[in-house]
Amino acid sequence: MKVAAILGLTLSLIFPLVAWAADITCQLSEKEIDVGLHPARETVTVFGEAPAGMPVVIKVTAPARLVLVTLYPNSSLIKCNEAEVQGLPGYYQVLTSVPSEQINQKYWPMLGLDPSYKHLLPGVWVRMRQDIQEVYQKNQQDYINLAVKIKEEKDLFAIRQGVVKRNGRHYWASIPLVEGMPLGQLHVTVTALEHDQPITSEPQTLMLKPSSLLNLGSQELSISAVMVISLFMVPVILLTAAQVLEMVEYRREQERRARLLREICQR
Repeated sequence: MKVAAILGLTLSLIFPLVAWAADITCQLSEKEIDVGLHPARETVTVFGEAPAGMPVVIKVTAPARLVLVTLYPNSSLIKCNEAEVQGLPGYYQVLTSVPSEQINQKYWPMLGLDPSYKHLLPGVWVRMRQDIQEVYQKNQQDYINLAVKIKEEKDLFAIRQGVVKRNGRHYWASIPLVEGMPLGQLHVTVTALEHDQPITSEPQTLMLKPSSLLNLGSQELSISAVMVISLFMVPVILLTAAQVLEMVEYRREQERRARLLREICQR
């Protein structure tokens, strides 16, 4: 009897979770996009099913990218207060179907709805480009705040409320691709609140890659980048060719002089 009771309790705990997990789906209109140097020209739609009438939150994140910041900009070439802010996502977007005020605040950190992005900061750290320990200790948080502000100004960080459309169980929204976003993998998850309990879809991956890839070591360059490099290399090649021609002509002139000198001596 005890075994049956334990088994029944276990099944009663497991099956509701399975039902919840199957109650929300997530799909992408594209799994891989060649964006070149202009990601904003592309559009990706995330869509699926979720419990009808419940808030839906879509979270899109990209791997961490460093942000170079300085607290005191000046016109000189040498910056004495530059810092690298490491650990912030290269791209972070949260899209909701309802205003965040309609969602219980205890779920904000998990859903990414905190407008100050405090949930992203525990893994962030600062590296000074100059050995100024006093400045680092005093202004570390200022550097982090400035990095977050820069990402917000470039629309790399954003909380977009009310942009997820609903029609019964169906939902859909466009992922905003913007200039300056990093290439690579974007991770997309969808969370719905059913009876004030979060249920999350299986994560999806969107690959952004430059058009006409050319592998150079471990770096991936688009055809536009190759053209830029070529433009820089052409003058170097021309200069080198001119130097080689000059050396050949100089050697020929030396040989002509030597031949004339021998002929004069033989006479």
